[in-house]
Amino acid sequence: MMLSSTAPHRIFVLLLLTVHFLSVHAHLETRDEFSDSGLSSASWIWLPEPDLHTTAPTGSVAFLQTLTSPAGKTAVYASIAITADNNFTLWVNYQPIGASDPVTDWKTAQIFTAALNASVNVFSVLGSNTGTVTPNPAGLLAAIRVFFLDDTNETIFSDDTWVASGTIPSDFPLPHDLSSFVRAEVAATYGSGPWGTDATIPAPDPNPLNLTGSAWIWSTANANNSAAVGSVGFRKTVTSPIGKTATSATVLVTADNTFQLWVNGQYIGAPPFDNNTAGTIGSWEFAQLFTVALTPSTNVFTVFATNFPATSTASSPSSAGMVGALQITFSDGTTEVIGTDATWLAGTYTSASTFLDAADSALVAAVSSGLFGIGPWGTLRGTSNALNVLQLPTNNAAVVASSPTTSGPASSAPPMGAARALMDSQGLFAMLGCMVSVLGLFLF
Repeated sequence: MMLSSTAPHRIFVLLLLTVHFLSVHAHLETRDEFSDSGLSSASWIWLPEPDLHTTAPTGSVAFLQTLTSPAGKTAVYASIAITADNNFTLWVNYQPIGASDPVTDWKTAQIFTAALNASVNVFSVLGSNTGTVTPNPAGLLAAIRVFFLDDTNETIFSDDTWVASGTIPSDFPLPHDLSSFVRAEVAATYGSGPWGTDATIPAPDPNPLNLTGSAWIWSTANANNSAAVGSVGFRKTVTSPIGKTATSATVLVTADNTFQLWVNGQYIGAPPFDNNTAGTIGSWEFAQLFTVALTPSTNVFTVFATNFPATSTASSPSSAGMVGALQITFSDGTTEVIGTDATWLAGTYTSASTFLDAADSALVAAVSSGLFGIGPWGTLRGTSNALNVLQLPTNNAAVVASSPTTSGPASSAPPMGAARALMDSQGLFAMLGCMVSVLGLFLF
């Protein structure tokens, strides 16, 4: 077949159309991802001021939103999309969940997941308006999607149903006296005001840290079936390879029933309160994801795990275990993943402080019950973000290491559903169909 003299021109136009279609698809995909977070339906809110677009003073504002599950619904977790001009710290039910990225600004929104109480949940945010120019614009933008046990969900947006205070209570983020709080003011709906449509959501990590290949460990054999009530400490000392400098670590961990995480002797955090009641979701069902700074050469990771009695009993043995993974990041950008196994040291102790003081020689090798996925734990309900308590704002109330029967942090975002994936693929196929039609017009 011979091509006409106009064929090169047609092919060039076709290539331009191809690039256009693909760029439109990429734009729509980005827009859909942002809209899916709920932020495009939220409003920028702050403490009432004459003009929040220009005259908000610098300083911090406390925000609260209390959500009650509808009758017959059991809340399981929430996906929280959030940003603030200029920065924020987020708690759920007193547990520190996450904070704004110190490297980026309000234009980069964050998404966290938090495990929830069944019925009533309190979301607390400390927002800060900073800058060398005062006053200047200030606002909080948030969308909270609550997932229920029956697989339904509902989304709550930042609006004037939130309450705000310019005086930070000493017991914030869960204050008892709300007399200083007033209804938040809506500065602008998303897309308007000084913020426009500049906010974005970072792409999710394509290879997130997971527990595959890690072992459930304890100090005794067959702990997945039965173990004595009490606490077991675990220790892993990690030495950087020659020529490598450790900078930070991502720690993913859970324990049946609860735990405290320490790194280099510093308390980092714990999961949410677990009341050990039959028929409720245990805090261990969400692995906690922490980020910590490291020393260059040698770092000691400590997990102090506690096994509660079997539910409805005072002292009966129950299943016990701890499972985790450490991802060490080095200054050259490389990483190393270390899972829980029998190389971890273990010892039965009554308190974290006594375990931290124990010499390695006083400990024994941990005992593996089997790899992640075994019963009775299965593959858990998900992963939750947990803010390292060392990263809490300095003007927050004092942070105290939680006891094995009290609280700690939680959070994580659900993967894109099959329906969403199908929608995206259908959109791409539709565009490819248009391209085929155009090709026919030009070549025939």
